[in-house]
Amino acid sequence: MSGKGTYRTWMLGLLAAAYALNLLDRQIINIVAEPLKRDLGLSDAQLGAVTGLSFALLYSVVAVPIARVADRGNRVRVIGIAVLVWSAFTAASGAATNFVQLLAMRVGVGVGEAGCGPPSQSLIADEFPPEKRSSALAIFWLGAPVGAALGLVAGGLLVSQIGWRWTVVAAGVPGLLVGALVLRTLRDPRLSRREAPPAPPPLKTVLGRLLSRRPFVLVMLGCGLLSFTNYASMAFAASFYLRVHKAQLETLSTSLGLEPIAIIGLGLGLLGGAGGAIGAIVGGQLGNRLGSIDARWLVFISAIGSALCAAGYFAMFSVPDVRASLCIFFIAGFFSNLWAGPGTLALQRLAEAPTRATALAINLFVSSAIGLGLGPFLIGILSDHFAAIQGEADGLRTALLCAPLAGLLSAACYFAASIGLRRQISLAEKGETE
Repeated sequence: MSGKGTYRTWMLGLLAAAYALNLLDRQIINIVAEPLKRDLGLSDAQLGAVTGLSFALLYSVVAVPIARVADRGNRVRVIGIAVLVWSAFTAASGAATNFVQLLAMRVGVGVGEAGCGPPSQSLIADEFPPEKRSSALAIFWLGAPVGAALGLVAGGLLVSQIGWRWTVVAAGVPGLLVGALVLRTLRDPRLSRREAPPAPPPLKTVLGRLLSRRPFVLVMLGCGLLSFTNYASMAFAASFYLRVHKAQLETLSTSLGLEPIAIIGLGLGLLGGAGGAIGAIVGGQLGNRLGSIDARWLVFISAIGSALCAAGYFAMFSVPDVRASLCIFFIAGFFSNLWAGPGTLALQRLAEAPTRATALAINLFVSSAIGLGLGPFLIGILSDHFAAIQGEADGLRTALLCAPLAGLLSAACYFAASIGLRRQISLAEKGETE
């Protein structure tokens, strides 16, 4: 492979593919949630633990140590091994016969996936010039809606044909190839220049600097609260449609010749995936153009996206028509990813270059704990509570209508982060603190 531009394209595409599989392996459990729940006899709270809490427990905890390893050494090796680990645990999840076994497998997936995001984003930031970073990061984040869409569409079609176990096994196989390609074809630019990676400051020092920057803390909270809305909503979206819109789906099933779960997989995957992909691209372009004029636009774009994403989810769970609800999901998906390029760039610009992976891992820790850990689990608990009063279908709807509130709080955090943002970015670029 020759030419720096060609290599950059390959590197970005492969890292985006790895991140797509990262999200695919998360969404596959969501789309098979109902048959899995029946087979293993799970409650909604246990389902929330499997789709969120178990995954987030080690995903968030090990992200910072893994990022420290990446900041000190070979980021490509970290990413490649991470892809292989989570893919193997995803495939192994299909063999689980009870709640505890499935929980353990999902914890393993979380450990592997923690090694993908921060090192990949740090690698991209080093490989691309400043004026192209927001777009490059947005393309990387494009892997999220694409992977989620593939997981929902393929999972919905496969589960009705081969069952949830083999569907989960099939989801883990592609990552073994991608992990091998990462290890064989990518290089860490620090090592290819034969430079010793600059030793990052001690973790205590890094934490002190980052947490002393109010805009960094607020952007981090904004990411976490938006993640709460997204993960909580998506963890139970398939179950919501299969319970609340069961009669309408059965009518569509007769007309289309597809199982209801396949229809939901196609609808959520194609509409949400398309909306999320377009949102990531638009957000990245807006971040490049407006962020170069005034850095505060990086958080303004993120705030607007969070507020409108919350409104979209509320409408999606409120309207009585299943087709209208799925169409609204396209809008929610668009705004849920608008923050990806500008928000990530804001976090990077608030951190010194040698500590970028660590800074992003700290954000990942907070976002995962709030969004992935608490989101599905708390909504599952609320669903079980309301189900005792309203029934299983309406109880889940009521619980899901609570999730968008976190998105509104996210928007408030992003707006508040604009205060003092430019000064803190300037200090970070100089390696100084107040």
